[in-house]
Amino acid sequence: MTSGFASLSLYSRTMLGVCAAMLLVIGAEFSLLGTGADASLSGEESASSSRAKSPSGPAIASLQIPPVITYQAVVERPLFSDSRRPPAQAAQGGQAAQAPQLGAKWRLTGIVMAGDNSFVHVQGIRDRKTVRLQVGMPLDGWQVEEIAPDQVTFTSGGRSETLRIYENEP
Repeated sequence: MTSGFASLSLYSRTMLGVCAAMLLVIGAEFSLLGTGADASLSGEESASSSRAKSPSGPAIASLQIPPVITYQAVVERPLFSDSRRPPAQAAQGGQAAQAPQLGAKWRLTGIVMAGDNSFVHVQGIRDRKTVRLQVGMPLDGWQVEEIAPDQVTFTSGGRSETLRIYENEP
């Protein structure tokens, strides 16, 4: 019986060769990264020469953060809105917009009351998207005011609307 490298199958020998080649490549890259880091730490002249050799040197040196005002359009547009348009209040110059009726767009599909943690599930009538809300959370310009065992009350600009879990009951 033979032992050692000669007794391995062709596949095993090939895989060992590939692994050895990968180790050589990784070792070479590691040593190149190590010499680049050492050169940048050894003084002003060698730092400038290492930047010329390093592809990331000039890019990092010229990186400047733009002023915050540059991002104003990004901040004004809601991130999770389908249209990415500013809210209706901002579009009307700060005037309070009347929120549309909530019952026309959403229906109450579930209420969970577990001690102090109460939340509701509402589902979009058109898109069937489900949203989980707790007291104080917003929904289309409305805010959850109160959660009861069979209904949830929303308020918006002095108005209130109640969604019931059983729509046909008064």
